[in-house]
Amino acid sequence: MKRLLPVFFLFLGLLGRQPGASAQQLQPAPWNDPAIVWLAPAQAQTKVQDLLTQIQPQLALLTPGTAQHTDLLRRIIFYKSILRALLDEMAVPQSIDGALPEAASLGGKHEQAFTPEATLRALQNEAIVLLKA
Repeated sequence: MKRLLPVFFLFLGLLGRQPGASAQQLQPAPWNDPAIVWLAPAQAQTKVQDLLTQIQPQLALLTPGTAQHTDLLRRIIFYKSILRALLDEMAVPQSIDGALPEAASLGGKHEQAFTPEATLRALQNEAIVLLKA
């Protein structure tokens, strides 16, 4: 866990960079956007669990080490991390935010630099769409 803290702070630093500073950067999380109405945590848990039920069996059909396997594994880790946070009664937006370092590091198996920012942005956007009311 100590090893992930510097990576997490680096990740937060990347979120705060100025637009145009890099071709690939995560947009600031819309947690304070009043236009977004989030699902209640219990509803979000159901949505995330339903999604995991759909995508987890697909992992067995893919060859470990392939890009498709790694991408799906990253997605599963991301949503499992969101679900854990929701079960710990964390708010939906913070659950998404906290799951990004898990997805970036494949649950701690690799350094965060392993995952392109565009991939993380896509996961973040997918979760936002899934968990908005």
